[in-house]
Amino acid sequence: MKKKLLTLSLCLAMSFGCAAYAGAQAQAAETSTTVVVAMGGGFSSLDPGQIYEKYPPLVVNACYDNLFRFMDNEGAPEPALVDTYEFSEDGLTLTMTLKDATFASGNPVTSADVAFSINRVKNLKGNPSFLCDTIESIETPDEKTVVFHMTQVDSAILAKMSYNSMAILDSAVVKENGGTDAEDASTTDTANDYLNSTSAGSGMYIMTSYVPDSEIILEKNPNYWGEATNVDKYIIKIQPDANAQMMGLSFGDVDVALNMTDDTMAEVVDDENLAGINSATKTVGFVMMNMDESIGGPVSDPKVQQAIRKAIDYSGVQLICGEGTSTPYSLIQTGFMGSKGERPADYTNVEEAQALMEEAGYPDGFTIDLVVTDLDMEGILLTDLAQKIKDDLAKIKIECNIVAQPWAAGYGDAYRDGTLGFTVMYWGTDYNDPNVQLEFLPGKTVGLRAGWQEDMDPELAAKYDEVLAATDNEERTVLLEEIQDDMYEDGPFIFIAQAPAHIGYNTRLTGVEVSDPYALDLTKINVK
Repeated sequence: MKKKLLTLSLCLAMSFGCAAYAGAQAQAAETSTTVVVAMGGGFSSLDPGQIYEKYPPLVVNACYDNLFRFMDNEGAPEPALVDTYEFSEDGLTLTMTLKDATFASGNPVTSADVAFSINRVKNLKGNPSFLCDTIESIETPDEKTVVFHMTQVDSAILAKMSYNSMAILDSAVVKENGGTDAEDASTTDTANDYLNSTSAGSGMYIMTSYVPDSEIILEKNPNYWGEATNVDKYIIKIQPDANAQMMGLSFGDVDVALNMTDDTMAEVVDDENLAGINSATKTVGFVMMNMDESIGGPVSDPKVQQAIRKAIDYSGVQLICGEGTSTPYSLIQTGFMGSKGERPADYTNVEEAQALMEEAGYPDGFTIDLVVTDLDMEGILLTDLAQKIKDDLAKIKIECNIVAQPWAAGYGDAYRDGTLGFTVMYWGTDYNDPNVQLEFLPGKTVGLRAGWQEDMDPELAAKYDEVLAATDNEERTVLLEEIQDDMYEDGPFIFIAQAPAHIGYNTRLTGVEVSDPYALDLTKINVK
């Protein structure tokens, strides 16, 4: 009997001990100033001058400052490092003075750093270099004054300066580590490796570790010149799988999960320690058909493009993407100035699509490869969207062979080089202004990825410069609406979904919000 009582006592003691340990763990988690974020991948660099994907801005925004930035998701760009600014009467000169700010190294932020950073982006000739296309030259008359001379009026220049590729770098540190802003920077700059191992900015945090496709660590910048939050450290897990993110949230291993789905969000609802956000974003999914017949084959035919546009079941796409999804009318998303809203729900018409196929000379259809990569759009796998497109096009006798190709194993290069014939991809806004969508026009960055040359539609291509010059918003809205109408039923792009964000987070945090410019603004989060 004594032995049984002793065993029972030991079991009770162990239970109380385990409960106490679990309670201590929970209390430690609640009071910890380290925050763990799980997000998607699909990028290979955190060098501000090279980034051009969805998730790097989350890191760069935390570690660097820009001249301007978006303080909230719907507002206009506001001064960040800039104290005052003024445009000349003709809009071709922008003069600004800088605030007193300090880099993590302790060096002051000067006009020379601004000129170096912007010129480096321009001369690296990477994906974000187009942001500098309207900047002709930069003057630095003194340490606090910067003068931008423009090639033309640019109605989105402040928004472009808010994009994280235009972050201001500590030029002394970057030069010491192989950086240059010279005209030959695309072949002589060697700072990428350094900027993938640490940051060289004036932001709230310093990047102390980056393991590609695995983990990023940010720690509080001791020399931060602004007002900081109480989060001392971020551990960012590159973990695209929504189920893994949900399990991490449930077990307390993850504080914020950025790639949740309708199904995984349902698991969050009943947990009093977790909360969720379902909110519209400006991220859009699209089908791309190459205009170069040697690459696109039959999908380069305008009639076939129209047929595919008519055959897609947009309501079904919305069901896959989940609550909050919409179908954009054309290339300007809902939420942007000038947007014409949504494509009508009854637009799909398989009979009309089949008639267009016959007009194009394909009454019996054809077989084609539909290339897709291993990325997700706000938690929605592109492979799932590709399967839906395959099923829809089968109704008009187009047989799609889905070819999966990892981003890092060739898809990313092929997409940017314009050598993909037929694909499903997504686009997250670079700078938070409708002009960013004009890159889909013929002759522009994304248009060229579809082999859409400027001379294929010179009238539409010319509207690019017209919109840039339209500093009056009413005039710009009219032009944007005209472009949307032009691309409503024509062109190599079909905008199939405007995706919602499904974010799950631990309620010990405040300030967790959807952010189109930054995916998640880490500089707004606090631990309760």
